[in-house]
Amino acid sequence: MRFEVTVLVAVLACRSLAGAQAFGPRDVDALPSRTPQLVARYGADSLQFGELRLPPGRGPFPVAVVIHGGCWTVGFATVRNTAPLASALVDQGIATWNIEYRQVGNPGAGWPGTFLDVGAGIDYLRTLADRYALDLRRVVLVGHSAGAHLALWGAGRPQLAPASSDPGPEPPPRVCRGRD
Repeated sequence: MRFEVTVLVAVLACRSLAGAQAFGPRDVDALPSRTPQLVARYGADSLQFGELRLPPGRGPFPVAVVIHGGCWTVGFATVRNTAPLASALVDQGIATWNIEYRQVGNPGAGWPGTFLDVGAGIDYLRTLADRYALDLRRVVLVGHSAGAHLALWGAGRPQLAPASSDPGPEPPPRVCRGRD
């Protein structure tokens, strides 16, 4: 439970950076963020990549998969939009995997492409854990706007039909839920 509370606190702290005035996507993009330790591709498309940020220390670290919003449509938001949130979580001792995905307007996006991108991005945590000190027993998904929809879908993947979630050769990493 402490892990989930820490994620919530980091989200609220990041939000407080914006102050009381309305912020648009470009304003959020301009907020400070940590440089990722690694930018890696989880698929063949140029938009199938993620940014890994690690807290100081030896780990193993709990992991938050961060998924940006953007009205499902190209031109509103990218991983840059959630980089400040990913950085705030790292400041709380949580590793972050901030993933990009194809949005409507990109070739292959929509159903099922966008969803398969997110699933593949989540599954790539196994590859990252082979090299980095990630605790795959403590994984949460965090999303903003359309990214929140994708995070909910990602958390539910183990219960979905394989044709709609493409789990690959192994089941998806288990996502923490409430009392885990």
